[in-house]
Amino acid sequence: GLRRHMRLSLHEERGNSCLAWHSDLLTFVDAGSSMKAVQANSSRLNTRSSSPESCPQEINIEIMRCPLRDWITQTNTRTEIKRRFRNFLLTYESPKGVYVYLEQIKQMCANNLASLKVSYPQLSAAVPILAMWTTDVPREVLEIFDEVAAELVLSSEHFPSYKNIMPEVHVRIVDLPILDSIQVLRRIHQNKLVRACGVVTRRSGTYPQLKLAKFTCLSCQALLGPFIQSSEEEATPSLSPGVVFDSEVSTNDTVMKALVAFSCTAGLCPFCRSNGPFHLHHEESHFRNYQRIALQELPGAVPPGHVPRTKEVVLLDDLIDVARPGEEVDVTGIFTHCYDMETTGNVISRTPTSRPRTGHSTLPVIATILEGNHVAKCDLAT
Repeated sequence: GLRRHMRLSLHEERGNSCLAWHSDLLTFVDAGSSMKAVQANSSRLNTRSSSPESCPQEINIEIMRCPLRDWITQTNTRTEIKRRFRNFLLTYESPKGVYVYLEQIKQMCANNLASLKVSYPQLSAAVPILAMWTTDVPREVLEIFDEVAAELVLSSEHFPSYKNIMPEVHVRIVDLPILDSIQVLRRIHQNKLVRACGVVTRRSGTYPQLKLAKFTCLSCQALLGPFIQSSEEEATPSLSPGVVFDSEVSTNDTVMKALVAFSCTAGLCPFCRSNGPFHLHHEESHFRNYQRIALQELPGAVPPGHVPRTKEVVLLDDLIDVARPGEEVDVTGIFTHCYDMETTGNVISRTPTSRPRTGHSTLPVIATILEGNHVAKCDLAT
């Protein structure tokens, strides 16, 4: 009865043939064919379409199932962000038909530079979700962007040996549409990408900052590491469970790797099972250039009766010495905070432990800084 009813309804619409619809494929089946054959064909198509090898599916990263910062750290989300940003770099064209970022990569490598400038308006027009996330969680997103840029530069189609010249490639965000004054930067701007203009009043020297640390166990002389040094915590063997060891002592045994990771998490040497002491191996550790500048509000932007505000800007890697004292610069960077040891020490030394004076506190003082992502002179910035 079901078979006869289906034949009659299909005959009224399509004559002597029936239409079987499945996603991207239209299959015409003769009206005399059996329902079992149609169901078998549909089942076969379902199996083939769900196969990851035959039909890779895009991940809908717009629908978040957790907070944004945690969502970006997930493997599938990172993979989709990398795919979209790579496609943006490869396919974005100017009105004249020139591939903008492929041409920039060629010029960057020709001049032995390590910064790839990405226009925020162009990124926003092509991939709006990535542009929005770049301002909301810039540290995590820019890390992914740097990986994509490095992979693209070192690919066989471009410059596979460029790592011998520049070990890293950094994406620099330019033309951020909102320009904030230094005095309006508040808590709502913390850990966000901001842009500010000012005059450089002071510049420090260039110092080596620890980036990847390797330690030597003084009990057995084993080399441990590298451990990633972050701004949140100090790199020590007891704080880094994701450990990669030197080639002389590494192993392919899965059980041994698990034991090694557990031992370092517990603060123990995985080879002699002692708790150290551990000594930083300076020759095997990696450092990067570090510099600070003081950015003061422009005189014309200070309201009457106010003192110009100053903000510290941290410059790393190839941003060293891009600005000199007395120059007006346009800075794009991450507005973040750090522990101010000098101010905290002065407050505690002036405050009796038994009875603190009014207006003073023994709590740690947190200072706000800008971690520079892009710096340009104001007369050249647009």
